Order: sequence, then C-alpha cells, then structure tokens
Amino acid sequence: MCIVVTYCEYYAHRFPKKFVQIVHPLSTIFVVGTIVFFFWMQMFLIAPQVYNDFGYKLLWIVVIFIMHNILGNWIACYRTNSSVEILPKESQVPVPEKEHLWRFCDTCNKLMPPRSWHCALCNCCILRRDHHCIFMATCIGLNNQRYFIWFAFYSTFALILSFATFVIYFARVGCSTLLSPDIFVILLLNCICGVQRDRSKESLFQTTVFLFNIVVLLIPGSMLAYQIQILWRNSCYYKINDSAYDLGFLKNCKLILGQRGLWTFLSPFLKSPLPHDGTKWEMMPQSN
Repeated sequence: MCIVVTYCEYYAHRFPKKFVQIVHPLSTIFVVGTIVFFFWMQMFLIAPQVYNDFGYKLLWIVVIFIMHNILGNWIACYRTNSSVEILPKESQVPVPEKEHLWRFCDTCNKLMPPRSWHCALCNCCILRRDHHCIFMATCIGLNNQRYFIWFAFYSTFALILSFATFVIYFARVGCSTLLSPDIFVILLLNCICGVQRDRSKESLFQTTVFLFNIVVLLIPGSMLAYQIQILWRNSCYYKINDSAYDLGFLKNCKLILGQRGLWTFLSPFLKSPLPHDGTKWEMMPQSN
C-alpha cells in the first residue's frame, strides 16, 4: 500500500494534469463498480441464503441506510469546495495583527491562511488541507472532511458486514477451506490447475469474491484509521502526530464535523455548519 501511495504521489507531482485525467476517472469507476458489485452480490446471491425472511428484510433497511451514507457522503465530498478562493474577498486578506500567522504561496502568489496548503492537482490552495484523495477525485479540506470521514466509516462498515455474511454463508454450506491458513494457495491451485482440495459446496467464484472483500476492506479501513487519529488530535494526514491544535475530542469533532459533531453520522444531508471559515485557528494552550 505504501509503495502504491509513494508512486502515485511521485507521478502526481511530475504530471499533475495527466494524473487527474487518467487516475480520477479510473478511481471513480473502481468506487462505483465495487459498490454496485458488492450490493448485488450480497443482497441477491449471498444474503437470501443466510438470513430468514425477517432478517433479510431487516438487512435491506440497514443496507439502504448504509448505501445512503456511502453514496451521499461520496457525492457531497466531491461537490463541496474547500479552496481558499471560496472565501469572501475581505477574508482572503489577513488583518494586520494576524498577518505573521499567514504564509505566502509561491504558486498562487499571495498570502494564505494558517493550515492552508497548495495542491498541484487542484491547482489552488485548500483551507485546512488534509490530503488529495483519488477516490473522491478532490482535495479533502475544511469543508468536506466531514463527508470523507463518514464515507470511510460506512464503506468500512459495509465491507465488514459483507465479510460477516460471507463467513456465515460458508459455515452453513460446510466450507472447511475458508478459515484454512493456506486458503490463498488453495485458490491459486484451483485457478491454475483446477485442483480441488476440498469437496465442500463453495464455488471458486464465491471464494474469490470473499478474498476480494478482504483486500478491498483494507482501503477504506486504512482511510478510517488515519481519520480517527486526525479527529482525535485535530491534525491532518501529513502531520498526523501534530497536537498543536488539539482542543479536546468533542471540540475537535465540532471543528471538523460541524456544530452537530458526531450526529452527522446520521446523514450527509444533516446541516452542520462549521464554527469558523478556516482563517483563524485556536491552538492548544502551552504548558509552562
């Protein structure tokens, strides 16, 4: 994963326009394709064989709620602008007593608020920039980090639920290779040689999808792990251990998620205005 991230960062800095033209559409197709595929696989193939009538209907309600939040937060994150340019003209200039806290951006050729950094892919400075996410096809910053956090949370939760449903399914059909340490070797032999080392009822396709489920889970899972640390410290991806702006977990939640804090998990459409415009940041009191 680290090698992939490093290569993407290198290519993005060398060829930003080409990177956006190629990687953003591909990552968007991957996200949409993965969501649709697992929804179809679980709700129409696996879940009907795992849950009874009441459980299956209850699962539909849960999955609709999850899909509402995955797709809603994904679209909202992409459409919400966090660039410095959206600020009113008077807010794009520091007051004299705060000017020393602002930094000069050589690319934009003007002063930028604290915690704002330039993104070569977006070609602008982003308020409280966290990082540029290829899966969102935009920068994560002040105004859209709320949506990114809940997208990562619900994507992780959905894939864990899918994983659990697969485990129950395989247990019911009598699969003995599922929990075997050499399951990857077994799958490889099945693919290359057609060798069947187990006579259980599971299909090669279902086993492959189960393994794909595990691999894909690492993507939003790692995103969520980082975002929890960022929320805990009020930091950002590139300075994840920086606690200079840590004002306590609950206040951090309001600064990042808005006035409604953790209640924003209910829906991306829940109004939760941020306490300020991202030009002034309160720092943690220094101990003597």
